[in-house]
Amino acid sequence: MMKRAWGAEMRILFEIDRICKKYDIPYFISEGTLLGAVREGNFIPWDDDIDIVMLRDSFSQFSKVVEDELPEGLKFSFGRDGLQNTSIYAGIGIFEMKFRKEILHEFCEFPYPAIVDIFVQDDLAKDAELENARHEILKMLCVMIQNLEQGKEEEKTAQKKLKAIEKLLPTHFTKEEKLLPQLYRVFHQICQKYNGEGEEVAILPYQLFHPEAKYPKAVFRGTETLLFCGNTFPVPKDYDIVLKGSFGDYRKVVKAGGDHVYPYYKKYEKKLRAILKDNWFFDYVFQEKDLERPRVENFREITMQFLDSFVLEEEELEKTFSERKYEAVLSALPSLQERAVMLGNAIEERKGEGTESVHCLESFCEALFQLHSSLTALLVYRDTAEGKENELEEKIEQSEKNLKQSTIVENSKEQLEGLRALLQNLRASLEKEIKRQVVFLSHSAKHFASIRPLIDALREREDTEVKLMPIPYFDRLGDGSLSEMHYEGENFPKEYPITDYRSYNFAAELPDCIVMNLSYDAFNSVWSVDPFFYSDKLKQYTNKLVYIPWFVTDEIDPQAEEDGKAFYNMRYYVTVPGIFHADYTIVQSEGMRKAYLEKISRFLEGKEDLEEKAGNTNRIQKEEALLTRKEVLEQMEKKILGAGSCLLGEKGGQGTKEVITIMKQILFEKE
Repeated sequence: MMKRAWGAEMRILFEIDRICKKYDIPYFISEGTLLGAVREGNFIPWDDDIDIVMLRDSFSQFSKVVEDELPEGLKFSFGRDGLQNTSIYAGIGIFEMKFRKEILHEFCEFPYPAIVDIFVQDDLAKDAELENARHEILKMLCVMIQNLEQGKEEEKTAQKKLKAIEKLLPTHFTKEEKLLPQLYRVFHQICQKYNGEGEEVAILPYQLFHPEAKYPKAVFRGTETLLFCGNTFPVPKDYDIVLKGSFGDYRKVVKAGGDHVYPYYKKYEKKLRAILKDNWFFDYVFQEKDLERPRVENFREITMQFLDSFVLEEEELEKTFSERKYEAVLSALPSLQERAVMLGNAIEERKGEGTESVHCLESFCEALFQLHSSLTALLVYRDTAEGKENELEEKIEQSEKNLKQSTIVENSKEQLEGLRALLQNLRASLEKEIKRQVVFLSHSAKHFASIRPLIDALREREDTEVKLMPIPYFDRLGDGSLSEMHYEGENFPKEYPITDYRSYNFAAELPDCIVMNLSYDAFNSVWSVDPFFYSDKLKQYTNKLVYIPWFVTDEIDPQAEEDGKAFYNMRYYVTVPGIFHADYTIVQSEGMRKAYLEKISRFLEGKEDLEEKAGNTNRIQKEEALLTRKEVLEQMEKKILGAGSCLLGEKGGQGTKEVITIMKQILFEKE
């Protein structure tokens, strides 16, 4: 959503730039926008708006023409000729949420108000005493304006305070007009009092409370251009002076502090939900069933279970044979052979005829038949010796000697022991022909780098079948509905075979592991994959659902004030369904794992203001929910792994090598 905000603001900036060029009106990008242009050529990650600045004479010229030039949907907050200045700062943008399709489409489907702030520089008085006196009057007006807007003061009460101001100013407040517009008008008139006289300029409403925020007027008399988001925009020729005044050592990256009013559109979220109602459903609420895990048995697991049962039964038969319980061995062979035939038929149905594993099973069945024949002959021989009571002791003794040395017993024993080798061959062939299957789901070719080294490593294994499956996705429109489908299968590197999502049968294949790049499910207001690939659906088809984020971020410390905005933004990719549905989530570091867990903890405690957002008033209020929260956190501590990211390359301790290692543990050791 932040990128949509930036996109909408850029669209507004293009209009401002067009108008200023048409009428030769100087302006400059400023504040965080200027810093982003100088340092990165783009938005600073934690900046959520665009700022421009004009000298007062330029702003006056701009105010006279802007209303006639703006396209439909955009407004100038100060109105025609700048006479409706009912705010401290001017701005151009979309001020209301009306959800007209053509406006949403024009402004990047951004559903909230989008505004470019216009700051005006006025001259400071050369005489410090005069400037201090002006500051006091402006502060008085600011307090009155704030009190009136917040309903802390009625107009009748305010009228008494105005008399003091009227004594200081050559102005008169009338009762014929609402007081607030008059106060704003006088405020801006006072700001212009020394224009044309000073050598320094300032944005006075800001400078009232930040006295150091002032610059030589000459700084804004020269212009050059810098790239910002791929386009050139004007900046002060001496922008170094401006940036040092605003940020100090501006080349040093310093994250913005607490989340406070970040992002700016947060204050409109409640209104948006009220307008769109059921069409705006992007606030995820955790439910205990999200951690429920159905057991899935795929063909490979069932096959190996058959094999393991054969091995155990063969061991038991050897033991029984050694105890001379030949009837028990004989009676067990038909059932064992029947199950071996059943397994062979299933393999042929799935893999076709002529497989090595079916050939091994045929040899196994033949060995069982030969053993059955030998044991049958042995029992017949034994039975002929029974019932003869004369000289019984001598016959028994002689019979035992003969049985030990007889060809029948030796053959039976060798045949029985031979089953062990046949089962070992069967295991080898099954592991080669019925491999572990890992399906990688990725919606975007540009995010393939986050899983590519992992795919390469697993493709090298003879016991693993890797399937790369690009999946369709949709952009969401500003009203929450879905746009047309996108599919990027043709954009993936050609050396990787693509599995068509339309022909792959998840219910039949039941892969050993599904790796997903996304965790949002339906709870993303900007875009969505096809609902079939939501995490709650995927976990029905595998025992190992693994989430690997397609991105990395700067490290985030939940306790650090400067990480406040970054920690706030974690709600968009941590407190979402996929994190809870996944069996394992592999994040970029142990530090980020702790940040994930802290975010989840606060989410479950209700510290993220989500009760108000989602109407979930019983997340933590019920006493039993406290126990649930503890249990949930214990599970999440096991599920979230701080191994690293393939995007970090060979970075020691958290790069590709570590991700491959933990993934192999998940696949081959965490059975």
